[in-house]
Amino acid sequence: MFATFARTRAEFPRQFWILIGGTFINSFGAGMLFPFLTLYLFQSLGVSMTLVGVLLSLWSVSGLIGQLAGGSLADRIGRKPMMAFSLGASALFVILFGIVSALPLVALAIFLLGITGNAFQPARDAMIADLIPEAKRAQAFALTRIAHNIGIGVGPALGGFLAAYSYVWLFAGNALFTFLFFGLTLIWIQETKPTRAASSANSRVSASFADVFRDARLIIFCVGAVSVVVAASQMFTVLPVFMKNTNGLGENYFGWIMTTNAAMVVTLQYAITRAGARFPRLPYAAVGALFYGVGAASIAVATTFPHFILAMGIVTIGEMIFAPTATAIIADLAPVELRGRYMAMLGLTWTVGFGIGPILGGLISDTIAPRAAWLPAGLAAIVGAGIFLFLARIINAPKKVYGRG
Repeated sequence: MFATFARTRAEFPRQFWILIGGTFINSFGAGMLFPFLTLYLFQSLGVSMTLVGVLLSLWSVSGLIGQLAGGSLADRIGRKPMMAFSLGASALFVILFGIVSALPLVALAIFLLGITGNAFQPARDAMIADLIPEAKRAQAFALTRIAHNIGIGVGPALGGFLAAYSYVWLFAGNALFTFLFFGLTLIWIQETKPTRAASSANSRVSASFADVFRDARLIIFCVGAVSVVVAASQMFTVLPVFMKNTNGLGENYFGWIMTTNAAMVVTLQYAITRAGARFPRLPYAAVGALFYGVGAASIAVATTFPHFILAMGIVTIGEMIFAPTATAIIADLAPVELRGRYMAMLGLTWTVGFGIGPILGGLISDTIAPRAAWLPAGLAAIVGAGIFLFLARIINAPKKVYGRG
């Protein structure tokens, strides 16, 4: 095991491992805060659940702004300045939660945190694409997902302890971890944004979002990705209600479902991505989408806890195949001076998919039947697989996108 770790460590540069460590720190802080934010708004501030939903939707809307702005600014001013600004500003806005209690100020803090917090990922992913050669990118993004999942998985334990004592301590703890990554970024992270000369030598497009939206390959891929995320989102939003109301399996059972997902990602993600490096990326992404589809559709006939565990296991295999492969595909498609913007577009597919999926699943559950929601969810992912295969076979994309040649 140690020999394998040593080989893996040697395959990637030092700065990449600093980013991995920082991703864990940042995700640990996020895991501390976000599971308890709803409780803070509802119990401590006395906000109705309807208004809590509005406030969290506000965070999602501002996240769209943050992703687009973060990607654009990462291309314009650099990856490091954008990451540092995102981390530093986010820490300050979290501290604001512990200071203010007036609802308008809380809403403002949520809106600003949505912008600054979501501006980070496009810059970080663009930096990883700058640092890592094409053949190793999927594995690099797989390691990023592992670090994120470990942080998100263990963060709530400390967050729950701090929240039980005082929410002020919870906000301070999150800010502390965010500031820690901010410091690492300032001291140890070096800028990787390609020089103007390198950009000009490798691309014939100007650096603007207009060029991003003119790239038919990117738009087609994003449509397919949204279809997959529509299915994925319902496993984390509609499923707990379905398990409890239709099958009598309460919150503790869904907790084990989530633990299964996280444990599989942490233990199997890198091996699956490494094994998949031999396959063309778009067809491999289609395989991941098919796993999503089969797992989600099988929920329609699930009645026992083992079946739900099995379904989540199938979906998680799809997640482990699709998520890092999708990020690598976007990195391959992107001209060097547009990497931040392209990464922002990938982030948008998750935001849009998570916006559509729960609404669609809830609507079908209410108007037809709860079990009826899962076949369309599975079909959405299968449609995504078809789109990826279409792109691989038909669209005149660079060879590196549909094969490694």
